[in-house]
Amino acid sequence: MKSIRAIIVDDEFLGRGRIKKLLLENDQIQIVGEGKNGDDAINLIRDYKPDLAFLDIEMPLKSGLQVVRQLPEKDRPFIVFVTAHDRFAIKAFDVNATDFVLKPFDDARFNKALNQAVHQIELHQQGRLNDRLLQLMDDYKSENLAQPFVINVKVRGVDKRVNLYDVHYIEADGNYLRLQLENERFLVRNTMHQMNDELDHSCFLRIHRSVILNTNYLQGKSYKGNNEFQFKMRNGETFVSGRSFKESIDAYFEEIGA
Repeated sequence: MKSIRAIIVDDEFLGRGRIKKLLLENDQIQIVGEGKNGDDAINLIRDYKPDLAFLDIEMPLKSGLQVVRQLPEKDRPFIVFVTAHDRFAIKAFDVNATDFVLKPFDDARFNKALNQAVHQIELHQQGRLNDRLLQLMDDYKSENLAQPFVINVKVRGVDKRVNLYDVHYIEADGNYLRLQLENERFLVRNTMHQMNDELDHSCFLRIHRSVILNTNYLQGKSYKGNNEFQFKMRNGETFVSGRSFKESIDAYFEEIGA
């Protein structure tokens, strides 16, 4: 049985851990490197020449798509794109036997993609499939410019469209909700309950009656005791969960295997 060399590149530490855990269950896979941005991916591929790469799509410095396009075809490993964003044509990827995994994924879905990748690697067809995957993504994005997870906010009387996936966290602020982005903050008139119902729960997690976190921007969490967790975001901010949310928080991280 041929050993398959693999790398994992994802800017979310929880995402890397989940993939690593599942890969280590397969005796045929040898993990040769991990990274957290597009430049790491380029360097790992050039240095270790892996057969298989699990790449997040939206990463700092370079996206997963930019990584693949920057590499000469002869140097490309087989690519499995992994993302929390379901605005891409997932069904199209599945029916065309290309590789795309949406977070949070269960063991069966991940192993299906892994087994398919192993099979195609053995058939030396990864180049053709990677090209097909990129074409599918380009076709889908050109036909679907409107993003489904967008909220309209008022900024000095002018409407502004905010992509919810860019929101790091949401906090209650009186009769409003405060949406915190990388370098911007917006207030919207809404309730936590209604907003939580409308969010993508593959990445948004309510940890307190007044706080919802986007786990794509989570750096780490620790258990404080007394049914409370402390969450640290990538920008250094910290939040403590409400005691009544422990069960739902445990369930969320158990589902993603973190």
